[in-house]
Amino acid sequence: MKHFLYGTTALATAGLIAGVAGNAAAADRINIGVHGYHQQWMVGASQDYKNSALSGAEKSENIVDEKHNSEICFVGQTTLDNGITFGVNVQLEANQSGDQIDESYMYVRSDSMGQLILGDENNAGYLLHVTAPDGGVSIDSGDMINNDFWVNPGLAYYDRAVGTTNLRFGDNDSGKISYISPRFVGIQLGVSYIPQFEPGGDNNSSLKLNDGGNNINDGFAGGINWTEDFNGFGVQLSGGYLWGDNGADSVTGNDDNLNAYNVGAQFSFAGFSFGGAYSNGDGGIGGTTGARANSRAWTVGAAYEVGPYTVGIGYMKGEENPTSSGGKGRLDQGNISGSYQLGPGIRLVGGIFAFDGENEGNTEQNDGWGGTVAFKLGF
Repeated sequence: MKHFLYGTTALATAGLIAGVAGNAAAADRINIGVHGYHQQWMVGASQDYKNSALSGAEKSENIVDEKHNSEICFVGQTTLDNGITFGVNVQLEANQSGDQIDESYMYVRSDSMGQLILGDENNAGYLLHVTAPDGGVSIDSGDMINNDFWVNPGLAYYDRAVGTTNLRFGDNDSGKISYISPRFVGIQLGVSYIPQFEPGGDNNSSLKLNDGGNNINDGFAGGINWTEDFNGFGVQLSGGYLWGDNGADSVTGNDDNLNAYNVGAQFSFAGFSFGGAYSNGDGGIGGTTGARANSRAWTVGAAYEVGPYTVGIGYMKGEENPTSSGGKGRLDQGNISGSYQLGPGIRLVGGIFAFDGENEGNTEQNDGWGGTVAFKLGF
């Protein structure tokens, strides 16, 4: 939700303002507004899915399927007499989901001091990351895997660098404290402390087991982002780092700490944009199975925008080696896509895509191609 965070000034805190509202008559209580997005996709795909662990090596899939991805965000803020803004952001999945409420946080912001984020939100290295542009159907942690355009051959798309160059690696909107600085001479910095890597919206249990029974603890993330415009030539650069303590895993002996980093760049001129990103992770990722973060991914893309029209092309490759005994996996994905802005907050998008994925660990494989058309609504 990076773009939503900065696009709607979503940095927030609700409980705190309730306590001070009685003494700050000039400031209004926080009034919650509804924002978010709603997407409906029609996807047609030819897939060659195989799983030798199932009876019969080949399985059939729907040629045409309807996909959907929607989220409702409850956002509100107020500015006190001293110029400091307090706000709240709670994001509800509009379809049934394992993390029905994933991101839920408050923020405190001022133009001169930056912004403090408290709660379940992406880390600073994730928020400040820059990746390749697209024509309307995104690739990097994007539309194709988010909406399951094809059957996943058992790959960890998000918690290893297979389907994303973002710094997640088990930090799925974990409860954390983050600070994002003001932008100065084009540079913006961020840092996060992550007590436990866990799914967002959970009950934040404080139980810590150093026997392999829990996830990464005492993590830190940092990020830097630089943007500048040189007489119409735009530049965006980013870099991030994520570290976490894997504890003493007596069950598997895998006590390597998590280390991950990413870099990204995007350039633009006269409606054209191009760029790419890279992510790499190493070390343990918690749990009792000896799972490892070992993976890397890179992506490139280009787009051209004129009036309400955008067209683009992109490619991404990810590889993982999740255990010391092997079980390597990989995913190649690419597309050509376009979009038309029908009106404020309403886009018609479409494109063609291809993919090739394999997981040696559970002997799954899938490759194929397809096409899609969708409405993307933002509100």
